[in-house]
Amino acid sequence: VSVRGNEITVRDHGPGIAPEDEQRVFDRFWRAPAARQLPGSGLGLAIVKDVAETHGGRVTLERPSGGGAFFRLRLGAASVKA
Repeated sequence: VSVRGNEITVRDHGPGIAPEDEQRVFDRFWRAPAARQLPGSGLGLAIVKDVAETHGGRVTLERPSGGGAFFRLRLGAASVKA
């Protein structure tokens, strides 16, 4: 995990996300076939995406060549009212 300004990045070294699953990882209740036997509801990344967009930001997925996954959360610039 790394935090720089308005950006948070998370890198894991697990099995990664298959190219055919990439478009669905942010869908509510969706879980990759390999993860369906593990505990969870498939809501985590959908919540992250919704919170990011609510705050003028976005979350993206990158698939590093060495495996695992890399998520980048960018939040919108904060404005302060005087």
